[in-house]
Amino acid sequence: MAAQQRYEIAEASQIAFARRSIGELARGLRFNETVAGQLAIVVTECGTNLLKHAGSGELLVRPLLDGSQRCGIEMLCIDRGPGIQDLYRSFEDGYTTAGSPGNGMGAIRRLSSELDVWSVPGQGTVMRIVCWSSAGAASTNDAGVTYGVVNLPLQTETVSGDAWSCHFGDDDFTVLVADGLGHGPLANVAAIEAARVLGTHGDAPLERIMDVANEALRPTRGAAVGIARMPAGAAAAGADGKVAFTGIGNIAASVWTHSSHRHLVSHSGIVGHAARRVQQFDVPYSRDSLVVLHSDGLGSRWDLERYPGLSTRHPALVAAVLYRDSSRGRDDVTVFVARAAGAA
Repeated sequence: MAAQQRYEIAEASQIAFARRSIGELARGLRFNETVAGQLAIVVTECGTNLLKHAGSGELLVRPLLDGSQRCGIEMLCIDRGPGIQDLYRSFEDGYTTAGSPGNGMGAIRRLSSELDVWSVPGQGTVMRIVCWSSAGAASTNDAGVTYGVVNLPLQTETVSGDAWSCHFGDDDFTVLVADGLGHGPLANVAAIEAARVLGTHGDAPLERIMDVANEALRPTRGAAVGIARMPAGAAAAGADGKVAFTGIGNIAASVWTHSSHRHLVSHSGIVGHAARRVQQFDVPYSRDSLVVLHSDGLGSRWDLERYPGLSTRHPALVAAVLYRDSSRGRDDVTVFVARAAGAA
């Protein structure tokens, strides 16, 4: 459920601030000095690349916890620059298009536990970088689902009025996204209360989860809530399946494949105060599908077909690009993207 911290990078002093702040997060997660030092280099190289090649950009950072209770830090490095002409060569030490030593991308790759990049000439670059506090295999979960998320408050607020949570069942994966009414702390309370419901009722039918959320949110100002369930584990290995969804309010949900997309229906209302109708809808699901949920902080006119190759990258990169290009900028925003692990 952790929201990101956003660091705008438009001048060199902001790189230093981001490095110090992310370093404090690493120390709070008990990173040892060696790994924390490596993370500091990665932050510096990312920030330097943003200024050098794109002129500006941003870093979105959140803590991670894997199945072995190992702590990590995920960083999304986002720009609207010219993109990378030769992505493969950009990781070679000495290769440069800006007259610099050309070691930055290679250092990022060597010092990161996990790295994924999407870049297209003319469409900018987005990187997902993970540094874990200790060595181990790349992060995958037992349910066989890979997901990524962007969750940010309105820039004038200190906390997000949106929240999310997920639950791994024996053969399915369930995600809940909530958008508290309005902005700020009271909206945050409502959204967090909705997200907590999934922790205690994650295996229940979706309509039951929504009913529980409706009762839990009565003392709050209320929220829009969307809940989706997709096949996972052995169930995701089959050729056919379905995604189930129930929603009240302005949480949008859709299922995307390489050849089509389907939108899921949410009823009007406010969970906790005016949730008059709860209904589950199902759409077909295949292993190459992406399941996307987002709050109304994201516009509705985005289209993954505009971004060659993006749908095959880590879902966090999909969420980051949608946020970058379709965020309204006047609301809290959450974008959650999931895929059966290994499907792409």
